[in-house]
Amino acid sequence: GAPADWPTYGGNPSRSGLAVGTPTFRGHLARRWTAHVDGEVYAQPLVVGGRVIVATENDSVYALAAGSGRLLWRRHLAAPVTTGLPCGDISPSGITGTPVADVTSGRLFVTTFTASGGYHHTLWALSLANGATVWRRPIDVPGSDPRAQQQRSALTLLGGRVYVAYGGLYGDCSDYKGRVAAVAESGRGRLISFTAPVQREAAIWAPPGPVTFGGNLYVATGNGTPARDVADSDSVVRLTAGLRQTGRFTPGNFATLSANDLDLGSTSPAVLPGGLLFQAGKEGTGYLLRAGHLGGTGGQIATVDLGDGAFGGDAVAGHTVFVSCFQQLAAVRLTTGAGRRPALRVVWRAPVPAGPPVLAGGVVWD
Repeated sequence: GAPADWPTYGGNPSRSGLAVGTPTFRGHLARRWTAHVDGEVYAQPLVVGGRVIVATENDSVYALAAGSGRLLWRRHLAAPVTTGLPCGDISPSGITGTPVADVTSGRLFVTTFTASGGYHHTLWALSLANGATVWRRPIDVPGSDPRAQQQRSALTLLGGRVYVAYGGLYGDCSDYKGRVAAVAESGRGRLISFTAPVQREAAIWAPPGPVTFGGNLYVATGNGTPARDVADSDSVVRLTAGLRQTGRFTPGNFATLSANDLDLGSTSPAVLPGGLLFQAGKEGTGYLLRAGHLGGTGGQIATVDLGDGAFGGDAVAGHTVFVSCFQQLAAVRLTTGAGRRPALRVVWRAPVPAGPPVLAGGVVWD
C-alpha cells in the first residue's frame, strides 16, 4: 500500500511498528478529531487508503476518514459474548485480535466471537470500500472448545492465506491449547491448523500475533501443563505456510517458567537484521535467536537482563528493539561485527508503564 498505510498490527508482517514517511516530530501535538465507537477497543487501529479501521468488543467494525474522523461506514457483525465464560477479564467479548487488510484485493479480515447458536469464532472478509460482507466462515480448530479459546493475537496474511491464532482466557481456566488456524483469502477450501502438543495451555496470545519472516510464521507460546514437559510450552515455534512445525526454541528453565506462569509468549518475536530474532517474556530475560535454526532447548545465541518482565509487543528500528515492559520501556541494541559473536545490551530505560510502542517521526510513541 501507500507509505501512510498501516494495514496490519505493527504496520507490516514483521510487526516492526515502524511508520514510513512520517514527518519529523517537532515537539508539539494537537488533537485533530475524536470519534466515539460502541465498545472497548483492544485491537490496534489500522489505516488503509485514508481510512482508519477500528474494531470493537461489541463485534462492530468502523471506517473513519483519517483526516476528519467522519464515519464512512459501520458494520455490526454479531452479538458479542456477555455471559457464560469460565473466566476472563473482557466483557463483552467480541473482536479482540487486530484485523488485517489486504490492500491489493481491497478486503479486511476480522474475527468475531459470539454465543449465538453456541460459542464460536467467525472469520469475516469485508470490503474496505463499504464494509459489505464478501464471505464468512467458522474459524475454530476442530476438536477445540471455542468457549475456552480467546482470539487475542492479531491476524496475519501469508501466501494467500489468513492466519488466526488462539490462546486462553485470563485466569488460564478450562481446556484450551495454543492453536493457529488458516484458510485461503478466497474463503474457499479446507481449514488447516497447528495445535501445540501439550495436555493444555501453551497459549499463543501476544497482541502482535504471528510474525512472518522468510516465508515462515513465528509464534511464541505461554506456560503449559504439565510443566515438566517442553511440548512447545514457553517456546518460539517456526511454522511453514502450511502450518507444519519446523523449529523450536525453549529456554533451559522452561519448567520453572511454566510452573510460575512466566510466559515466554507474553510478546511476539521481533525480527532483527542478519536473520536474527529477539524474544522476551514475563521473566524479563531477552533471548537472541537465529530464525533459520532456533536451537531447541537452551539454544539461544545470547541473552540480556531487561530488569523487568516484557508484555505486549516490541518495535524495531535497525539494530535496536524497543521492548514494552511492566514498568518501563527498554531500548535493546544488537551488536555484531567481524569475528564477534552477536550480543545484546540495554542502552536506555524509560521508567513508565509501557504498552506496545511504535516508531514515527524519529521518536518512540507509547
